[in-house]
Amino acid sequence: MEKTVEKILPLVVPVEKQVRDEIRIKATLFTSEQNLLPPVTIDKLEVIASEVLNKYGWDERYKAFVMVCCGNALWRPVVASIPYNRRLLLLPQCLKNSKKCVAGEDEFGLLCGGCGNCNIPEYLQEAENLGYLTIVAEGTTIASKLIESGKIEAIVGVACMESLQKIFKTINSYFVPAIGVPLVFNGCTDTIADEDWLREELHYYANDNQFSLLNLHSLKKGTISIFNTEQINKLLKLSDSTNDEIVKTLMLSGGKRMRPLLAILSYKAFKNNTDEKLLKNLAMSIECFHKASLVHDDIEDEDSLRYGKKTIHAQYGVPIAINTGDFLIGEGYRLISECDMDASDKVECLKIISEGHSAMAKGQGNELLARKNNILLPVNELLEIYKNKTGEAIRVALLTGAIAGGADERVLKILSRFSYLFGIAYQLNDDLEDLKEVSSTSSLKNPNILISILAESKDLNLREALHNAVSNNDFCLLRELIVNSNIKEETESLISMYINLIYECLAELNNITLKIALHDIVGKIFGKYL
Repeated sequence: MEKTVEKILPLVVPVEKQVRDEIRIKATLFTSEQNLLPPVTIDKLEVIASEVLNKYGWDERYKAFVMVCCGNALWRPVVASIPYNRRLLLLPQCLKNSKKCVAGEDEFGLLCGGCGNCNIPEYLQEAENLGYLTIVAEGTTIASKLIESGKIEAIVGVACMESLQKIFKTINSYFVPAIGVPLVFNGCTDTIADEDWLREELHYYANDNQFSLLNLHSLKKGTISIFNTEQINKLLKLSDSTNDEIVKTLMLSGGKRMRPLLAILSYKAFKNNTDEKLLKNLAMSIECFHKASLVHDDIEDEDSLRYGKKTIHAQYGVPIAINTGDFLIGEGYRLISECDMDASDKVECLKIISEGHSAMAKGQGNELLARKNNILLPVNELLEIYKNKTGEAIRVALLTGAIAGGADERVLKILSRFSYLFGIAYQLNDDLEDLKEVSSTSSLKNPNILISILAESKDLNLREALHNAVSNNDFCLLRELIVNSNIKEETESLISMYINLIYECLAELNNITLKIALHDIVGKIFGKYL
């Protein structure tokens, strides 16, 4: 994969406070006038900063500083909507008085001794009185862990311009609302911060529903909590019969519940007052469809294990497995039909789900035929299969939630495109995972993007060897052919291309709650490509 060369910008902070304040004010005014919404890439931020510099005729050396101010302006309304006790104040150790500091250190950073020889204890006390979590440390490792844990939702960070530049990528990977306050001058010891600026950012709060965010960590926990024995019995009207026990065990088994999470997320992003019964019906319906597709796929793919346990057909036989999947499809439609929503919205949801079933069956059919006949599919045909299978499953989840929440047609089109792009990227990444372990039960089998890329090689001998490996189910030879080529790198480049397309798609989304949450999900799944 081709590596990009990072641009080197002068990391200059205006010495005069009056100049700093003027740039901050006008950067905020400019982003507001342009109706810009976060998040934005660092390249986009540089473009914005260049426009601001040109408009006001400031020194080109201040570009990096203007980028920080513009980034702050974009994120400030979002950070302002987050309660103080969900924010983190991150201070650098270089603010301490290196000659008189009596503080110790632990794994979390500086343990301030409150000696009064610098401003750190004053900043910490002020932030903690508001409810902030505070850390004095270099870098973002600890902050990243807190973000992943769901304990914080926003960061106010003080750092030198060099550090702010370095940590932008880390923060942006998680798409956490963040405000950066640059140190007045660069250096590793005895630095100073703009106290007025820092205090302004610390205290800024505005309870604006337009910029309120959903805590993805809490949303995941809430989604998982729906799938317990009591709720499954109640929503699916199950008894203690053997048939119902099979369904119950299946619905309780493994998985990340990503699809019901997406449905709940898109519903809550558009609905301020959520209907809990509707939400549960929606989540359970989406999971019913998902589990049914897995049961049928396992039969069709002749897979004997799922989540490390025997598949339904391996335990009870194909007829019972088919019947279990059919039952769940019926329940999925029933649960949607019983949702309390406008009739027109209900019809639209059922239409989306029906379209999804048709597209997924078409994609699965093409995949099965290719495998049965040892056909090496062209890359474009395989990507279409991934769109119809994985992409369509994501689309059903996102769009049913959005429709139930009241999203308009424009949003639905954006979410449809996002779903297809995300689904393809997700499946490409999944195909790469098949390289890690090859055994008699390996999933590295045709069709797979690695095989399709290799099949389009101009080397006739290589293509013949590939065809023989596929025909004979020779997983070891398949892996050898792939590893000895640059197919892995080509696939990674393809994934990166789709991630860029995903970000371009999300840039059109005006719902800040859903936009940031989807960015967060993309960042967590594809973080190594960002």
